[in-house]
Amino acid sequence: MYENQDNNMNTAFSDGYETTVSGVDNVTRKGKGRKAALIGGISAAVIAGGSVTAYAVSDTVKNQVKLRVSSPEKYYAWVTEKNSDTIGRTVGDSYRKLLEKREKGETLDIKLSFEPSQDAKDMLSDGIFGDVEDEVTKSVTDVINNTNEIFLSGSYKVKKNRISSDIGLELDGKDIATYEFAADVSDMDYFFRIPELKEQWLCVEMGDSQGMYGISGIISTYKALLEDPSAVISPDELEEEVNRYAGVWADFADEVKLEKKESVDICDISVNYTVATVNLTDKDADKLGMQYLEEMKNDKLLRDIVVNRLKLVDEAGYMEDIEDGISGFRNNLEKNDYDNEVIVSIDTYIDATGTIRGLWFRNDDEGLRMLLGKDGSAVRGELAFIDDNEPRFRALLKAEESGKSYSGDLTFISKNYYNYNFSEGCYENFDEETVTVNFSDVEVKDDEKGYFSGDFSIIAPDADPIDISFISDGKSEEIKYDIIIDGTDYGRLKLVYALNDGVDIDMPSKSGAFMVDMTNIEDYEGYISSDELAEFLKNTLEKIGIDKELAESGAESFKYGYDKRAEEADGFDYDEWDSDDFDFDYDDEDEDEFGSTAGSSKKEDIIGGADAPSGMVIGGSDDNGLDFEFDPSQFRYEDFKDQMTEEEFNQWMDLMEQFTKKAS
Repeated sequence: MYENQDNNMNTAFSDGYETTVSGVDNVTRKGKGRKAALIGGISAAVIAGGSVTAYAVSDTVKNQVKLRVSSPEKYYAWVTEKNSDTIGRTVGDSYRKLLEKREKGETLDIKLSFEPSQDAKDMLSDGIFGDVEDEVTKSVTDVINNTNEIFLSGSYKVKKNRISSDIGLELDGKDIATYEFAADVSDMDYFFRIPELKEQWLCVEMGDSQGMYGISGIISTYKALLEDPSAVISPDELEEEVNRYAGVWADFADEVKLEKKESVDICDISVNYTVATVNLTDKDADKLGMQYLEEMKNDKLLRDIVVNRLKLVDEAGYMEDIEDGISGFRNNLEKNDYDNEVIVSIDTYIDATGTIRGLWFRNDDEGLRMLLGKDGSAVRGELAFIDDNEPRFRALLKAEESGKSYSGDLTFISKNYYNYNFSEGCYENFDEETVTVNFSDVEVKDDEKGYFSGDFSIIAPDADPIDISFISDGKSEEIKYDIIIDGTDYGRLKLVYALNDGVDIDMPSKSGAFMVDMTNIEDYEGYISSDELAEFLKNTLEKIGIDKELAESGAESFKYGYDKRAEEADGFDYDEWDSDDFDFDYDDEDEDEFGSTAGSSKKEDIIGGADAPSGMVIGGSDDNGLDFEFDPSQFRYEDFKDQMTEEEFNQWMDLMEQFTKKAS
């Protein structure tokens, strides 16, 4: 959680550090002079060698040397570059491991189980059926009461461009149904199936959709990233880019204020840090922006990634955008229409090893503070968002270190302010809400895979505590949660997962699959029949314990409803619908024509006859028309006041009433 480097070297350079040579007599005899010189030379070599060795191995000594011999600006630049190198190396190493896993393949095996209590079973039965008692409710209730453990188990495999996963439902160790998925992201082919429903795979081809939807460029970029991420950017290149742009900031700060050994309060401890402060004005912000763009302009690697590897934009457009940005900043700087007001101050908290342990971005009455510290075995941390000089949100860490494990609590405090006093310029009241996570004996078992052990308790207002246990032997992770609400135990949730390296993925064959592409996506209906669906439903109901006759009856009812809906859908002939028969366009000529016929007594003039171009008759008994009855009481002006005035609304109502009378 917190690593102090070279704590034993904190006194290597004290404030009163000096070197003295004693015990050497000032003699004139030749032999003794040579001996004294030899001894002195050896002593000096030993002292020098020891100092060089200490400097090479101790971050604390390095930091003390830099702090003493460098200007504040150079010291701050060294600290920034040192920490940026660490970050860049960490990012590069993580990315490198990710690529290695991608080549070898990785499997995530997972099993989620629920052990319902009798209270949970009773609540489920009552919620579904209430007081109803018949053959069906008895059969289902028996299934609920006889089920002691429900499992969802599966695996997720990934290797290069291929993905395979499955998830299965089990009741008390009995397999019920399985869903399987496979994909080749390079070809954009996706396979699906439920083996108990049908062994044949359903394959959706997405590759042809990119041209249809005009997203070929995006898809090509996506595929390039997935096919070979290292061809887009290698781990070494990623590390180089992180260091490059962190270096821009390190070189930029030309005025730094240093406070050595400043005592900083973190929760209930105080830690001595060197605090480096950099103040930025509007002019500084523009200068910094221009320097970043200048770096991008000269960054051949970034240009190659964007232009050639990802093909996001052509080189001319890329350089033009950067030049435009630089010109904008340069124009502002040449005008020099700035004041000296500081827009943001950045405090950097640096420990004895030169490691950055915190940052504080602040401006007048706003700020963001992140800080971590240690005093003996006490580890403390703070994250705070500050607005109007008050912390709106805080996260406070209090942990005690014991060997490799930690115990303590993490508290989240949020404040919602109200009743702003304009004369005083502040809020007078606020609501505060606190959520605390207590933890004990937390110990990392595998840092790379994220396995750890420990007990956690989440305490929130007006809610029962949520107790969760994490258990790991370094090979897998197990998470347990007892569901207790308002004093009632509803059972236990348990999740077990394990990550394993190395896997081979065999893709389903397209030759035997039912193929669907984006141009005939509706054709999937030909994949499965109602008989197959009904058989699957019957078998599934029987597996979970439903009586055979009830299962068959339920499947038959489902098949009947499914077929009936399909027949009704087939009965609607879309080919008979011709939108050209209807005039949906309304223009000024239509408005003039409508106005000229509004006072006519002819039904055809008012609503259009059967032979009129519109082809639609409202009201009456005409076979070509639609029955319509106008009821003014169903219309309220309040519902239309955003579209018309009240006078226009009344005129509309009168007109509609005339239409109804004349049409009838």
